[in-house]
Amino acid sequence: MVRDKEETKARILAAVGRLLAESGFKSLGVNAIAREAGVDKVLIYRYFEGLPRLLQCFAQERDYWPTVDELVGDASAVNAETLADWMAYLLSRFSDNLQERPMTQEILRWELLEGNELTRELANVRDKFALDSLNFLEVKGSFPPDKDIPAISAVLVAGVVYLMLRTKSSSTFMGIDFSSPAGWQRIQAALDSIVQLTVEGNTK
Repeated sequence: MVRDKEETKARILAAVGRLLAESGFKSLGVNAIAREAGVDKVLIYRYFEGLPRLLQCFAQERDYWPTVDELVGDASAVNAETLADWMAYLLSRFSDNLQERPMTQEILRWELLEGNELTRELANVRDKFALDSLNFLEVKGSFPPDKDIPAISAVLVAGVVYLMLRTKSSSTFMGIDFSSPAGWQRIQAALDSIVQLTVEGNTK
């Protein structure tokens, strides 16, 4: 009986993930989740007490945001020397990583409209990532006293996130086609130029 209960809970949680990735946050209702999981909706209330608790459980079991270690990989193989080099590298890797996380993109879209257990969990993970990233960068190069590196990073990350989220409704922005790798390569090159100029005061 316990095994059946755990298997059913797993099916319900998996259904939340599929709906979120395939149909977006607007599709997440108890009835839709029950249909996707192939279970009676009564079981959602029995095992999770309702949608808020279900989302909370889902949030606790998923990996929504990359870690700094995941983005950096083998640091010795990275062609980066200066603080600006490392900032540009992390931004480029972050852009690539977020493109591969449709579920995370949907949660971010949801967060813009309302707060719930799932969006709050993502916000907590994102805040930790931000602190870890800044700590990593400070090890790689001292922050210039006249440059607000956290604020600069926040603006650039927000830009990447915005461009990523709007591709669902429109694949172009400022004449750049984001449905092709070439479009994102242009953005990554622009991020590198902005960071080099802003942080180091030079261009490459």
